Amino acid sequence: MEYRKIGQKYLLRLEIGEEINTQLKKFCKELNVGAGQVSGIGVVRKAVISYFNLSTGDYSHKELSGNMEMTSLMGNISILDGESFPHLHVTLADENFQIQAGHLSFGEIGVTGELIVESFPGVIERNIDQESGLRLLDLAGK
Repeated sequence: MEYRKIGQKYLLRLEIGEEINTQLKKFCKELNVGAGQVSGIGVVRKAVISYFNLSTGDYSHKELSGNMEMTSLMGNISILDGESFPHLHVTLADENFQIQAGHLSFGEIGVTGELIVESFPGVIERNIDQESGLRLLDLAGK
């Protein structure tokens, strides 16, 4: 991974074989990013996308392989259990222009990943929401 600061944002380039979530966590730890937003494009060769089923309270996962265009990556950065947590959603297109989309649980770069990270001042943590069981953004700062 390489990165460069441009104004208040960072442009990151991920290399073949690097995992997106892992590299974002590494970047956030190195630069002490406790809140922010992420966007990006590129190519992944392996991915696990997930879907949260509200009625069962569980995630369904789907493994994908083969070079896929990452036509859209978006999400935010917060703190979960004391560590940086990138919460990412992705849209991937295969060679037949078929789209798969969902929460990005795992994404291995196939050619390159070009990401923009905007760091916000301060820290936003995630806490368990009793109704959904999910760890949601704590915007009250509890």
